[in-house]
Amino acid sequence: MEVYEFKKNFLTRLLETTNVLNGGGTNIPASAIRSEWINFVEVAVEPTGWQALWKASRPVCEQLAVKYPLVVLGTVDQVLFDELKAIFIIEAIQDDDVHLPEEQIAVDLEELWPLREQNNPALNVNITADCIDKLRFFYQHLWMPWDNDAEDEHHSWLDKHLESRIRFCHDLKNKAMSRQLSSHALALLAEARYIQRKRDFIEHELSEEEQDLEAEEEEDNETSILKDNRSSELLQLNLRLNTIKNEITILENPVMRGVFEKVRFGGVGGKSKGSTPMSYIVTRAVPMDEQLTYLQSAKELMDAKISVKMCDSLQHALDHCSPDSAIYLPHGTRQDIKFLEYLSGGGSFRGVSNVSFVEEYDLATKMNPVIVSKNDDSVLLTIDGDFTLENIRLDCSNVRTGVVIKQGNIVFRNCCLTGDPSSSTKQGIVIFGNCTITFDRCVIKEFSTGIYSNHDCTINLLNTTVSHCMTGLETLDQCQILFRSTSIKNCSQYGVLLEDFNEDAENNQQGNRSQVFEDFNMIDREEFTFEGSCEFGQNAKGNFVIRKGFSERFNSSCFVDEDATQQPEVWNDGLEDSSICDVTNVSFSANYLEATKLSSTKHIRPSMGITDWPADASEKEEEDSRTASDTGVSDSISRSEGEEEFDEENTIKENVKQSLCEVKNQEESSASEQGLDGCEDQIIEIDDTVIEID
Repeated sequence: MEVYEFKKNFLTRLLETTNVLNGGGTNIPASAIRSEWINFVEVAVEPTGWQALWKASRPVCEQLAVKYPLVVLGTVDQVLFDELKAIFIIEAIQDDDVHLPEEQIAVDLEELWPLREQNNPALNVNITADCIDKLRFFYQHLWMPWDNDAEDEHHSWLDKHLESRIRFCHDLKNKAMSRQLSSHALALLAEARYIQRKRDFIEHELSEEEQDLEAEEEEDNETSILKDNRSSELLQLNLRLNTIKNEITILENPVMRGVFEKVRFGGVGGKSKGSTPMSYIVTRAVPMDEQLTYLQSAKELMDAKISVKMCDSLQHALDHCSPDSAIYLPHGTRQDIKFLEYLSGGGSFRGVSNVSFVEEYDLATKMNPVIVSKNDDSVLLTIDGDFTLENIRLDCSNVRTGVVIKQGNIVFRNCCLTGDPSSSTKQGIVIFGNCTITFDRCVIKEFSTGIYSNHDCTINLLNTTVSHCMTGLETLDQCQILFRSTSIKNCSQYGVLLEDFNEDAENNQQGNRSQVFEDFNMIDREEFTFEGSCEFGQNAKGNFVIRKGFSERFNSSCFVDEDATQQPEVWNDGLEDSSICDVTNVSFSANYLEATKLSSTKHIRPSMGITDWPADASEKEEEDSRTASDTGVSDSISRSEGEEEFDEENTIKENVKQSLCEVKNQEESSASEQGLDGCEDQIIEIDDTVIEID
């Protein structure tokens, strides 16, 4: 299923946003920004009857207690312009195992992706899609959660923030900052948007309960709210959001970034390339004899000739180590980290304790060191090169994804990953592709999905246990998986789920979409190899399920709210280059797709760029056919912002002023040519630059 996509550079985004929020030349304060968008949306968006994909955000999935990511196919029954929402009629869900409580649901317009093929070809869905694209970019990348609380009524929001925010997006995308600083900024932005959605849900619930209490007059409202734990949670969210606001305000200023980086992260120390290999031993305060015993144990694990530094915490070591460094952790310790870079270069984390998680789980959780995130981050660890973790427990209860693996040869040896059994959205390990991952004597438990893998990966599960997840392992076809003496059990849905996109899927549309196997010996798939004594049992909906996919795949960055790093929640909240991510899938029921027979609509016809108008209509038609991309969900749901460099500040301002005048003149001529309302915003030229969209 194909959705509209728009590839626009940053200057185009600046012009578009200025057009929408110019307020007739008057100063628009922050409190009036939403009204300007409402006025624009009322003119450009079709009020009813258009089909779209709804990409539910992670907070929505948490609220509905359903698996994340979630993609839903449906029809917009009514657009609630004053709320920038739509009443969405659900027709099909990506995951057959997800059941939403209502057939109709109010969703944010920015979460909708209009389909290119509509049942009603008379609808101007191309204009609707372009309007939503502008709205989505603004609220995901330019508007900050704290702007809602601004009391600055005498200054224009555009003059104060628009250009600096656009520049900030540009700098993040084009790596104008160090990787450490940009990772920090992306993590903060992802967390801020997550907090905003969470805060909105809580405030809405408390408001509804307060109204009910007023109606019943049974107890004092204030006392009731104070008793509610959600009030305490709301206060914590607001305090954290205020901290993020202060940091982002500094980072938006290019002059202040260097100062901030020195204060926040200190010197780069041993991170320079070509430096002498170094190992780091994390210590703790213990009597001398115990300290010497620990150091002797660490010595036995490392090269005797390598240089060694002592650190008092894992965070201290990470702040100074190079990618190829080995870090040794003392037994029985908890290491809280806020790590904002990728692990790679052949480095390692090794616990100086080797109690087996598989054989002595309770003792191992006490003796082996544990790594946990300091804050409610999106991802605990991100790996994009060769790396080893040994004798480590990763506590992922306060992150949304445990480990993201982008490339490399990665080894987990005697490791344990634990999530949150009450969450329906947390993933343990997400593997993007072109990786070889070995789990040797590991335990993975209490996640929505224990391991998610893209295609073109090799996964070795050796003496490993995956248990108490919703789905133990989910993978696409063309991923090679070795099960050797492995156990996958006690999952509330499936033990192993394989999404099959082979060509023969089309020949099976009339049959069952899913094949369930209780005995792994009955499975004849080249993706799976079984050795030794494997155990698959007590998985509620099946030990092995092979599900046929009938639609395009979309980018796997949905798992990262970088969502930011990051992300994602692809579904990313960040602006990273999508080229690092392979694809996953959006599948809908074959019966549904057979029944709809969606009719084709005319292709998108974008207006040309400011200086590239064709001489005649035939040239415009030809240019449209070249620039309008007919990619499906795969290319549409995850994009990264343009690569073009910004000009000097004064030059930009002059170009913007001149361009705005030209745009207005061109809008009038284009409107008369296409029969469009003069107040409908034009679709600007699509070029080779793209934006990653949350």
